[in-house]
Amino acid sequence: MKKIILSSFLALAILPMFAQDIPGSLPQAAPAMTMNPEFIQFKITSHDFGNVKQNNPVSYTFEFKNIGTKDITLVNVQASCGCTTPNWKGGIYKPGETAQITATFNAASEGYFSKNVTVTTSEGVNSLTISGMVMVPAAYDDWKIKQDSIDLSKAKLEKGESKKSEKKSSKSSKDKDGQKSKDADRPKRK
Repeated sequence: MKKIILSSFLALAILPMFAQDIPGSLPQAAPAMTMNPEFIQFKITSHDFGNVKQNNPVSYTFEFKNIGTKDITLVNVQASCGCTTPNWKGGIYKPGETAQITATFNAASEGYFSKNVTVTTSEGVNSLTISGMVMVPAAYDDWKIKQDSIDLSKAKLEKGESKKSEKKSSKSSKDKDGQKSKDADRPKRK
């Protein structure tokens, strides 16, 4: 009995290998279509807010484009916790179309944060990340005053360097033009 069952099982396993050669047999299923591997492209997938003032929500807008060859459907966008709220418009996006997903973090708790936003489409899943450091208002205000002073100093320095290089550039142009005019006044040798 065991030999009969084993023989039947073996025959059923081997039969499909020869079925395509038998005239009138059922057609074999076509190989499964592979999903478009690069269906959606984000300009960036993570954003660091840097220092953030506590209790002041911050938002960042991620932009994506359907770079595939077929329509995709934006099915769901979900944040990793309740402190982050995604804003998005579901629906169908044709090849070449762009759309945006905005992630807003509420910044209620002091300290470092890193939150994920999962984007689900008809073609797969992407992950976005927002991060930063939430500071209590007094510490943030102190930091901001110092940072603004540093930024102002850098801007003045860059502006001064830019003016110096403009003066050098215009002076060297004049020297070259002056030299050319002297050469033009010289008699030519024969």
